[in-house]
Amino acid sequence: MLGIWMWADSVLAAGADKVFDDCKLIGVTDVFYLTKGLSGRCAFPSEIAPCMEKGRDLLKEAIVAAHRRNIRLHAWFTSAQDASYCAEHPASGLFHFRSGHSDKTVSIADDTYCMYLLKLLGEMLHNYDVDGVHLDYLRYNHLLYGWSEADKLRYQHSGVNVEHVCELIECTFYATPENQLIFDQYRRGEADVLALADARIQTVNRFADELLTGLREQKPKICYSAALMPEGAYDSAFAHLHYGQCYRDLGKRFDLILPMAYSKAYGKDESWVKSVAQGARSFSPSVLLGLHAYEGSSGAALAKDIEAAGSIEGLRGICLFRYGACVLGKVANGKLILANPLSESITRIELTEGEQKQSLEIALPPQERLTLSHASDVCMLRAWAGEKEVCAYLAK
Repeated sequence: MLGIWMWADSVLAAGADKVFDDCKLIGVTDVFYLTKGLSGRCAFPSEIAPCMEKGRDLLKEAIVAAHRRNIRLHAWFTSAQDASYCAEHPASGLFHFRSGHSDKTVSIADDTYCMYLLKLLGEMLHNYDVDGVHLDYLRYNHLLYGWSEADKLRYQHSGVNVEHVCELIECTFYATPENQLIFDQYRRGEADVLALADARIQTVNRFADELLTGLREQKPKICYSAALMPEGAYDSAFAHLHYGQCYRDLGKRFDLILPMAYSKAYGKDESWVKSVAQGARSFSPSVLLGLHAYEGSSGAALAKDIEAAGSIEGLRGICLFRYGACVLGKVANGKLILANPLSESITRIELTEGEQKQSLEIALPPQERLTLSHASDVCMLRAWAGEKEVCAYLAK
């Protein structure tokens, strides 16, 4: 599999045929298409939620273009992130330890929101022939969130000494400097901290189960996948406490998990990518590894990340984040074809052929392509927009 995450804005700006032609060029098999974003607006006309673009059915346009090219399309929903819902239901916002309700993140323990999201997903499945549903933000966003009175009562019923763990949180996040106290206590096996982590995990699992049960009743044969924070592949203390994400549990529930191993976002290199891939595979037989293909990375860094992923036996493939933020290249028939989905012109590229590097000044405007002859041996592609290096992906 070669996957790519895609914002609906790309189809809105360039048209579905142009966008999916680019995907076909580099061999994309699966597009994870943003169908409900952080704002809560949808890429299709809905009777339940606001629409991204009135008068346009961006989901339908994408599905038609994808299927014409034998590309699978997964409807990507930012499950617990929904600013529109929070604006209408402020009491449903996830509760911060000190500052109260979020105006963007919904509490996944909120049964009313779960019913709303399931109804929205059901509406989408009824009306559109998608190949999968992809759930993102299936988690808490930080240990400092999830502290309403109802949350505390749920923790207490799970055997947590709430007063004690609140003291640990104060000592961890509000000390000068911050420290790792509560995470160290988890690693030492302190009962209250383990119980807190388990309570948060069970809340995430219940949310996932309620969604998946309803979805599979309606469409049992399509792919259900989840985007996961990378730390859960190698640091259970961090992932279980902060996010309530347990790779072992979620790996059993979903047909496919996508760890977001965005190396440069974490200040890491390809060895870290490899450790995320190895850890994820130890928990799940079906892993599509998400890689950093946007601002902050480069063609060289992405190539190293891909090589590291390729060394892990049993991976289903890789998934690039994201279309629209990365120059795309394909070597075919002795030529290099370049596609530029970015919003800025590409002015220079560097081609590596064996031990040789060649720098070329070019003019590749947004949404355009360029074909270079005599480039059959290119093994790495780097690209610049003016003085700024941008990420580049080379398909071979």
